[in-house]
Amino acid sequence: MSDTVCPICHYPDLAEPPYSDAGASYEICPSCGFEFGVTDDDLGVSPQSWRRRWIEQGCPWTSSAPRPEGWDGARQLRG
Repeated sequence: MSDTVCPICHYPDLAEPPYSDAGASYEICPSCGFEFGVTDDDLGVSPQSWRRRWIEQGCPWTSSAPRPEGWDGARQLRG
């Protein structure tokens, strides 16, 4: 998995690595909606818990930005 892949849903095109030696990126994954450094650190929601919830909701696209053509959250997660 590359440095810019979401560790929650495996979305491959984050703008920057979610975590680095400097800390969390505070980027929101457009696919699953996890905000690195906020959802986990500030809200106390574990990545595993967020992933479960996202899957239970049907792996929806969470961003108001247009979905990439052919995007499929469940397929993306399976890698």
